[in-house]
Amino acid sequence: MQKLDTASTSLERRSALWYVLLRLPELITAALIALLVIFLSLAVVSRYLFDIGLVWSDEAARLMFVWIVFIGFAIGVRHRAHIGVEWFVDLLPRGLRRAITVLQDVALLVFSIFFFWQSIVTVRFSFIQMLPGLEISIAWLYMAVAVAGVLMILYSAANLWDSLRGRSTRTDAVGEDAIRQTE
Repeated sequence: MQKLDTASTSLERRSALWYVLLRLPELITAALIALLVIFLSLAVVSRYLFDIGLVWSDEAARLMFVWIVFIGFAIGVRHRAHIGVEWFVDLLPRGLRRAITVLQDVALLVFSIFFFWQSIVTVRFSFIQMLPGLEISIAWLYMAVAVAGVLMILYSAANLWDSLRGRSTRTDAVGEDAIRQTE
């Protein structure tokens, strides 16, 4: 009985950790979008109503936008939401479809590792430059790419694991039963 309780607790901890790894980037992205709207609205109001230009608001908006784009890219990797040509793959037999999906996941994992490695190279060299309006290192801008790289590695590895286990390979997958029902 003790082993069952320990295994159950371990599974719950992994599920909770995975939930945080999935939801935290989505929550951070949503918060950044809200802040971006507030900063841009504040900049427009201050410029046109009070004739005061906020130098830092443009750079802060640019910084937030970069973080939103790259974290959103990583989120898209986990949800398999990026553009793909699936028409031909959906015509293939189930086994071949699975093999192509695994190959795609391996390619994405390799790309993610390379992407992360190159982002670290870029971040290392960016500490000497400054964003003049915010007076912070430009490394904060490039750090978004490194964080996205880590998330992409985690998410593409999870997608590969799901594909190897035969779990649902696409959130929008039609599936053989649905194809038969439409014919």
